[in-house]
Amino acid sequence: MPVPSLRELRGEDAPTIQSWLHTYLAEHLAWWQQVYGAPPESDLSELVQRNWQELMEAGSPRQWVRVIGEAKPQGIVLAETRQDRYMGFEVGVLSWIYVEPGARGQGVAAALMTGANEWMAAQGVRGKEVFVTAQNVAAVRLYQRHGYQICDHRMLGR
Repeated sequence: MPVPSLRELRGEDAPTIQSWLHTYLAEHLAWWQQVYGAPPESDLSELVQRNWQELMEAGSPRQWVRVIGEAKPQGIVLAETRQDRYMGFEVGVLSWIYVEPGARGQGVAAALMTGANEWMAAQGVRGKEVFVTAQNVAAVRLYQRHGYQICDHRMLGR
């Protein structure tokens, strides 16, 4: 089964993408809450709305958001560029990627990663980075398959 091509984010994608954002953010907040031993002070619904707005507004020359799936989204990716504060050169940042659970294992994540990496290369970045929660083993494996390697550990404490 061929993987659909990447397309721009559309307003009618809101119900699907906002549902994904809710799942994604709730999962991450739970991981961080476990480590910090305290509930988040952020409102999940407000976080979902703010992240949706940011996705809809992404489109400057330094941001790239794409969806895969024509009739209904199967996945989404957001990539950005920024100047690394220590290295001094432009790096590509894989900011967010999500694949619909029913579409996993069908090449959707690979297509999103390939698209983001190609966009970053076209921007002339000298490096790429992604921040990933250690418990998200599937994501770590995906990034490693696409040439990313672990070099830091973000550690949280109380």
